[in-house]
Amino acid sequence: MKTNDGIFTRLFRSLHMTLFVTVVVIITAVYCPVIFFTVLISRKLARKFARIWNRHVLAIGGVRVKVVGADKFNDGERYVFISNHQSALDIPIIYVGISEQISFIAKKELFMIPFFGWGMWAIGHISIDRQNPRKAHASIAKAVQRLNKENVSLILFPEGTRSKDGKVLDFKTASFTLALQAGVKLVPVAIKGAIDRLPPKSSRIVPGEVELVVGDPIHVEELKTMNKAEVCGRVREAIVAMVEGERGMSN
Repeated sequence: MKTNDGIFTRLFRSLHMTLFVTVVVIITAVYCPVIFFTVLISRKLARKFARIWNRHVLAIGGVRVKVVGADKFNDGERYVFISNHQSALDIPIIYVGISEQISFIAKKELFMIPFFGWGMWAIGHISIDRQNPRKAHASIAKAVQRLNKENVSLILFPEGTRSKDGKVLDFKTASFTLALQAGVKLVPVAIKGAIDRLPPKSSRIVPGEVELVVGDPIHVEELKTMNKAEVCGRVREAIVAMVEGERGMSN
């Protein structure tokens, strides 16, 4: 009987994932042309469609986002949000949890994914080549320019890769070049539970809740007295404290 239960469980999970992938492909095929067309009119409006797209992706997978500390930042003010990286779901989670006009600084490989990557490029997310310092520096300059010109907030993942166990990895100090050049407040953000919803090396979405915890903003005046290593250390400590805090999430 246990064997049969195991078979039925695996079958259900397989069907759930197949359904998830199928529906995501369908809504992506619908939203991408809308986003590409809307970019010609307004990139700001295109970002709103991208947020709806990501909200639907999470809803289809049964993933709920609980935001803690959203009152710590003001609507319309520009920030550099700095987050840990647990899962491929992190981008949709931030999209849904932060109701700002946002632009990601993401590794160039993501932009090569059909439709998804093209959509990221169209709405103004910025690719970075970590293996080429000259190109990386140019990407940072472009990101700062976009922050100022288009009045958007930026999202950074300074770990550079996803954590395999949910613990916060070491931060790459170079990531904070942009943070210091931006001239705006830095906001530590902690993603909790995403690794449980989509475990490493797994293609199976586990329905449930994730938390997006917003930390205390670091003011521009404080940044002027700190170097990259100091800013890096302070932000990482804040994120580690939030990630390792009591989760209190339901499955």
